[in-house]
Amino acid sequence: MLMASGIKFGRKASIPHFLGIWLGFTFLFFVGGFLLSYVPAQIFDYLQYVGYAVITYIAFRIATTSLDTNKESSSVDKPFTFVQACLFQWINPKGVVMAVSGLTAFNITNNQGALIYFLVLPFCVGIWLILGEQLQNSLEKNKTVARATYVVLGVSMIASLLLA
Repeated sequence: MLMASGIKFGRKASIPHFLGIWLGFTFLFFVGGFLLSYVPAQIFDYLQYVGYAVITYIAFRIATTSLDTNKESSSVDKPFTFVQACLFQWINPKGVVMAVSGLTAFNITNNQGALIYFLVLPFCVGIWLILGEQLQNSLEKNKTVARATYVVLGVSMIASLLLA
């Protein structure tokens, strides 16, 4: 999603999305680890299905992104805000699974895990944003490659659900 945002809107406009993923996931890891023992298993099941639906919708929106470069006609399309990206972490099944498995597999406290993610995540997530920005100029020149790129990004999001 961040790569698609970097392609469509550029790095500067996608910084709130980047920060929302970074800090939202770190917060999810911290709070999620603390609350993990109090949450009934059924909540995780429902959260998974909600997350699947949201990711499928976003993947569809990415795959069908308008290639019109006229800024006025694409004013409805905006990158995720900081708050939207933060909140998305809480319904993102891949993120929730990563947080839960990270806490349980490595037998670390939520404080340790949150610190690790806080330090490492900007580099991991930043790569996607930079790649998107680097592709932006190339894709603006070739609409066929741009359409194929957006479709591949959307399909890969849906395919990643098979791993969740």
